[in-house]
Amino acid sequence: MKPRRPHPKAKRQSPNRPIEFLIESIDPMGQGVAKIDSKPCFIAKTLPGEQGSATITRASKGVLFARMSNLSSTAENRITPACEHFEQCSGCHFLHTDYESELTYKRNALADHLKRLSVETPDIRVAPAEQRLGYRNRMQLHYRHKYLGMIDPVTDAVLEIPHCQVIDERLRETFDSLYQDKSWTEDHQGQGHCELYLTDDGVSVQWDQPYAHGGFTQVNRAMNEVLRETVRAQLDDLEVSTLLDLFSGEGNLSDLILPEHPGIERVMVDYAPERAKLKEELSFIHLDLFSDTALRAFKARTEHTRFDVLLVDPPRKGFVHLAQWVKAYRPKKLIYVSCSAPTMVRDLQLLGGDYRIEQVNLIDLFPGTYHYETQVTITFK
Repeated sequence: MKPRRPHPKAKRQSPNRPIEFLIESIDPMGQGVAKIDSKPCFIAKTLPGEQGSATITRASKGVLFARMSNLSSTAENRITPACEHFEQCSGCHFLHTDYESELTYKRNALADHLKRLSVETPDIRVAPAEQRLGYRNRMQLHYRHKYLGMIDPVTDAVLEIPHCQVIDERLRETFDSLYQDKSWTEDHQGQGHCELYLTDDGVSVQWDQPYAHGGFTQVNRAMNEVLRETVRAQLDDLEVSTLLDLFSGEGNLSDLILPEHPGIERVMVDYAPERAKLKEELSFIHLDLFSDTALRAFKARTEHTRFDVLLVDPPRKGFVHLAQWVKAYRPKKLIYVSCSAPTMVRDLQLLGGDYRIEQVNLIDLFPGTYHYETQVTITFK
């Protein structure tokens, strides 16, 4: 019996290997996509049509990642970034192109995600940001020893960003003081993170606490108002007597609905231990909505057997139990607000096909980055 020849091993792509590239498209994370050795290669801070050289930084499951070294040919829509940290910083992704192009890339990314649904989707309505810079009223910075800033995904080192352009100017004085006076290193050694955010009383700084430890708020106050108004407008043609607001927080998205529908009964549900003891807040139920027993626990604590509207605004990981809640409370309308289109689409797929998408809105709460907020309105047949 002849011995079997061993199969030749696939050629491994060595990190630090130099390559020449031509960017063919932009992926949903704002990275340029080239083909290297018949494999997709993702290169941040590049635009379709651009050519140049880069260095491979990582190879994983048939795809490559590279960091641009220089450009030999640039796209017509490339501009000089408004922030000096942009080329190295991982916080922003589109400051090397004009805002109109950024919105086009975001709209195309959302449209590609929606193609996975089995129902017809209407044209995407885009709400542009009022300002591209200076909007962020909350920022998390990482520290390692005396260095404070953003983590470089390639080197895993902290890149200091003392001249960051996206922060709200009301944070600037506190932000600057962290770079000018490093006395904070006396109490915060090793590595961790700090979070700056605006409050009604000024600027708060929290060290090594969970994100939004002081209470979640949208990072872009002006565009949050656009989002709130967009949600309100979804019920203009509907008589509403009951509303179930899941992941409600303090009622950010549903507060504007109440004046438009006198007598409406709103029930808010979220994980909020600090509010659990406030028994007078009968319209708020403290509940871990990701628990497998959440729906059963909710049924035991409410007399409602049906809601006219279900409003859902989950965190980035989405809400895999959505279909169960829809089946249980048979809403006339579902308003889904999402900061992650892929998980939103996954959740909507679980509804089956017995519904119609009335409207899709892209609200640009995070200009300069690949992130955006999506609002989808669904009616059931």
